[in-house]
Amino acid sequence: MQRSFYLFAAMIFSAVVLLASVSHATYNVLFILDGSNSMWGQVDGTSKITTAKAVLVDLLKSLPGGTNVGIMAYGHRWEGNCKDVELLVPIGPNNPGELARRIGTIQPKGKTPLTYALDQSLPLFASLKGQNNYVVLVSDGKETCGGDPCQAAKKLAAAGVGVKIHVVGFDVSAAEKGQLECIAKEGKGRYFNAGNTEEFKRAFAQVKREVTQTPLPKKTKVYFFDDLDGDELKEHWEVMNPDQEYYIVEDGHLLIVTQKGLAGWDKVPNMMVLTKALPKGDWVATLKVRAVMQTLHTPVYFLLYQDKGTYLGIISGTESWMEYRSMYAVKRLKGKNTRLGHYSRLYEQVGKRFLNKSYPALYLRIKKTGHKYTMAFSLDVKDWRGKKWRSIGEMTMLRIAGRLVLGTYISDKSVSGETNVEFDWVKIEAVK
Repeated sequence: MQRSFYLFAAMIFSAVVLLASVSHATYNVLFILDGSNSMWGQVDGTSKITTAKAVLVDLLKSLPGGTNVGIMAYGHRWEGNCKDVELLVPIGPNNPGELARRIGTIQPKGKTPLTYALDQSLPLFASLKGQNNYVVLVSDGKETCGGDPCQAAKKLAAAGVGVKIHVVGFDVSAAEKGQLECIAKEGKGRYFNAGNTEEFKRAFAQVKREVTQTPLPKKTKVYFFDDLDGDELKEHWEVMNPDQEYYIVEDGHLLIVTQKGLAGWDKVPNMMVLTKALPKGDWVATLKVRAVMQTLHTPVYFLLYQDKGTYLGIISGTESWMEYRSMYAVKRLKGKNTRLGHYSRLYEQVGKRFLNKSYPALYLRIKKTGHKYTMAFSLDVKDWRGKKWRSIGEMTMLRIAGRLVLGTYISDKSVSGETNVEFDWVKIEAVK
């Protein structure tokens, strides 16, 4: 526990550094303190709980304004109660006097309900999405209430509120260490092991570096948006291989119909090219589209396109009326063939309800981060796990001077019939 609070110190000082460099950053730290009976054990002649209290109180007094702190403890009220988890202080503005008073009430007594403690922390971050959120879990042992803290950590990290879980294990056995390492791994944080006071101090220094190097959530600003309203394409679009009988702008959509099976990107009709330059630096481009696609041979594409030999992006179609599938497509200057990867199902049985009806809206996305390009897609389906983006490919491209293009085509001459695709809007966000 002693080391735990040195860890707390490191994390708090890290937050201080970050706050000093970013004026509007918000940091929320929930400390989950081990109050189980084993915390009466001594390290360097002092009980762990005594050292922990003293160090934490001193640190709280040094926190800068703008840092929000919460304190949770477990195993400190009853000897055998696996629900003995208490939120001593909700996450809020730092109040050292009140926090010190509540910390002073911790008297180790009981068990180690790590799973229940992590589960109870999730609601505390529900309104803090997009901020710098941390859980710092300190334990001198493993779960003793039969729960699965690894799964609890995974659930917390995947809840969409941006929480990272750092764990400090103090004087633990190999089996205990394994479980605590798992919690940190599933919680997208790091584990720090310490067998004595000096190792604890080194762990604090490492945690401090981790927190001070944590990048703030990047802000996005809409750089370009076209809702495709009106009765004609706006001036920032150019049509390659135009066939005006098979595209029209009306009712807030760009409708493209394709009927002929063609081979080769240079022959695809009605390829819509955005002539507006992409923003410098990082960006995210998103396309919303709706279509009744027959097979993967009648896909919708959203690409960063230079010419028929150089392009990168995402292609999406349907294997059948039951499921959407998407791929990312890459072709390099020296490549001979298109490279397709991550042939990924988006949903299966959910699609049954759309038989003979329009498919739900499909979202295609290309994200540039440095030289890395990530492709992803999603659907407007209420029962499909919360409209979650699915990443299907990441590629490193050192140089590609392409334009964004969108459209649809038939890639196989043996496919009969036609594909009708409604393009709803295109958005590009600059990432700062």
